[in-house]
Amino acid sequence: MKIIQSEEFLLDPVVSVVIPSYNRAGTLEEAIDSILNQSCNFDFEIVIGDDFSTDNSREILLRYQEKYPRNIKLLFQEENIGLGSNWAISVQNCRGKYITNCDNDDYWHNVQKLQIQVDYLEAHLECGLLHTDYDELNVRTNKIIHNYLTKIKKKVLVGYRQKEVFNGELIVFGPSVCFRKELFDKYVPVDKYIELNFPIEDWPTWIILSKYTETHYLPVSTMTYRVGQESLSNLRSYKKVLMKFAKEKIMYKFLCDMFPNDLTYVEKDYDNHINRILLNLAYKKGDFKTAKLYGLKLIKNRTENFKINSSTNLFLFYLIYWLKKIKLIWSSLFIWLYFLSDVSFI
Repeated sequence: MKIIQSEEFLLDPVVSVVIPSYNRAGTLEEAIDSILNQSCNFDFEIVIGDDFSTDNSREILLRYQEKYPRNIKLLFQEENIGLGSNWAISVQNCRGKYITNCDNDDYWHNVQKLQIQVDYLEAHLECGLLHTDYDELNVRTNKIIHNYLTKIKKKVLVGYRQKEVFNGELIVFGPSVCFRKELFDKYVPVDKYIELNFPIEDWPTWIILSKYTETHYLPVSTMTYRVGQESLSNLRSYKKVLMKFAKEKIMYKFLCDMFPNDLTYVEKDYDNHINRILLNLAYKKGDFKTAKLYGLKLIKNRTENFKINSSTNLFLFYLIYWLKKIKLIWSSLFIWLYFLSDVSFI
């Protein structure tokens, strides 16, 4: 790994902002600019770990580091090591009291994000993991849902909430999080992220930290999260999904073994989780053959509902597929008509 850091670089930042970078040259500058535009009364560093990008991301990063030598440190991996490892190594190289994330395809629309979160953590010592509301931007329709968690009425809990995070009952939204570095250093086994090649970085970290500290939520939107493009959370290839979840299954078991009295590893349940994701992908693609394959696996494991049962029937499968298509078309048409109604003609 090559570390690029100026002699002018900050020695004692209050916050370290971590950006895991990989082949997102088109959105990378917006992400960095949104951090540099923060209004706060303390110093912060930006630690960017580039995981061997093959586009022009590194040229962009070098330009920014040269322009902002006091704030930006670059970590250039010499081969692609994966998101979990790249992020963990980046955090190891942070010196701030607090750590926060910004994915390279998102941006912070709230210029007081850092100030708000640091002020809260300074005033609430019992809290070590703080997340906020956010906006969601659909890149295909260019539609923004403001205050997304509030709009969809997610269950928001505070306190020691490891089981809720593990079971998916509490969504700690990674790109909005700010947490205490001392807790990370004390409890998070970074070496395992690298050794086991964790495919993701946020979920396992929140599970571990929420065992030892309170998790709090602020009902204020601080950042914008892009959806609609392919990403680790929105894969469009069966092969990529299977590859990701083969690694994630190992990570899942490791976490259960780490907390045997609190978390339970049930292989059948995890396999059903993967099968549901693959079934939903088959529905999106209109792929009856693959849908039937994973539908039968779910039925065999006594996991049934109308959508799963319909995946084995050619007529019902395509009925659901086209109903979803029609719904999407109508939604897009409504957005377009709404846009036209706001256009002023001279």
